[in-house]
Amino acid sequence: MELPSISKESVDLVSTKFDTIIADVSERMNYLIQQTCQSAERHHEQCIAVADEATWEMDRLRTIIERCDEIELEFAKIKRIGEIVKEFKNRVAYLEKRA
Repeated sequence: MELPSISKESVDLVSTKFDTIIADVSERMNYLIQQTCQSAERHHEQCIAVADEATWEMDRLRTIIERCDEIELEFAKIKRIGEIVKEFKNRVAYLEKRA
């Protein structure tokens, strides 16, 4: 069985078509790589912004907790002052009864 002969022009035409297809595929791949990198960069920037905001919120919450702790200490002081006042009243009442 004999193979049909292929002309040089046919081979050149197929080669040119193949080169065009490879160039188109390469161009499309480069475009997709570029789009993927841009998307990843945007996503990265969004993640950094979210992390920065979360850090800011945590710092704010720490400050609020510190203020709550300070207020709690002030209430403890007020309670102790109330106990001292009560003790003085009891002493005064006791001294008035003795007198």
